[in-house]
Amino acid sequence: MLRFNTKKLLVSTLVISAFATLAAIPSVAMSATTLRFGHANNNGEIATDMSQEFADKVNQRTKGELTIKVFPAEQLGKEVDLIQQVKSGALDISSPSMAATSNLVPSLEISSAPFLWRDWAQAEKVITGPAFQPIFDELRDKHGVLTLSKIWYWGWRNLTTGSKAVNTPADISGMKIRVPESPVWVEMIKAMGAAPTPIPFGEVYMALQMKLVDGQENPIPTIYSRKFYEVQAHLSMTRHMLQNNMIIMNKRSFDKLSPELQKVLMEEIAAVSAKNTKLQQEREGSMLEEIRKSGKSTIVDKPDRAAFAAKMGPAFKNLEARWGTENLQRVRAAVEAAK
Repeated sequence: MLRFNTKKLLVSTLVISAFATLAAIPSVAMSATTLRFGHANNNGEIATDMSQEFADKVNQRTKGELTIKVFPAEQLGKEVDLIQQVKSGALDISSPSMAATSNLVPSLEISSAPFLWRDWAQAEKVITGPAFQPIFDELRDKHGVLTLSKIWYWGWRNLTTGSKAVNTPADISGMKIRVPESPVWVEMIKAMGAAPTPIPFGEVYMALQMKLVDGQENPIPTIYSRKFYEVQAHLSMTRHMLQNNMIIMNKRSFDKLSPELQKVLMEEIAAVSAKNTKLQQEREGSMLEEIRKSGKSTIVDKPDRAAFAAKMGPAFKNLEARWGTENLQRVRAAVEAAK
């Protein structure tokens, strides 16, 4: 009888131990979290490298407890699609422009207002300050989208044209200028005295080459990488608009993380955002010099920006209802204070 009980006790102990081991395995597996980061930047671009560096740093610091898998080059959809995916929770993280995200909160487009900014230091101070905070709060509260980083520098947008260089608004009068199909671009080009002509981005090079439009506008990295300067004889450094992107995240995905993981995420995105800005600005300058040396496009270094800015009154008036009078006034006051 004693032998039977001892044997039974041994078997029971082994069974309990086995169950305890099996129970521990799912617990370890479930403690690891994978976030999906989809963006529209192509391989080889600085923003793409920085996105992967962010993922690598988070993975390393958390020892795999938090893994970020990056999907570049529109693998999961175009920029506007990725924004909607973050809102729905189908995607965790993305890095859209503030202008593109205005599909959710129109006042985000204020950052792209024509001739609003004097320089990057002023723009960074205002965008990260209290003037823009109610706009980011609306994105979070109405759409469940958090802003992990308000700063993901892309560049100043400049004008390229074909047969005629642009120094003043009179030079662009009547020209057909390709624009994205967005209110702020349409109103800006109209205010300049030209004809805004929406054309899908993928068709811009061909449209310029076939002279379906007289010009287009984009940041230097885009003009360089897409070789628009090869089919445009002139590049005018109008710096008429700032393109700044953000790092956004689905709020539910963020809230599921422990405070420790949230802290790592925020620290690493802040570090890589600052590095992205530095590298993008350095490359912006080197790309401009390469365009200059190519001899394919003459650069107008100092167009009359004040004359262009003076014509923007109608654009701001027509966009005010879209952006909200209170939002626009608050941001413009902050811009003046930051001068």
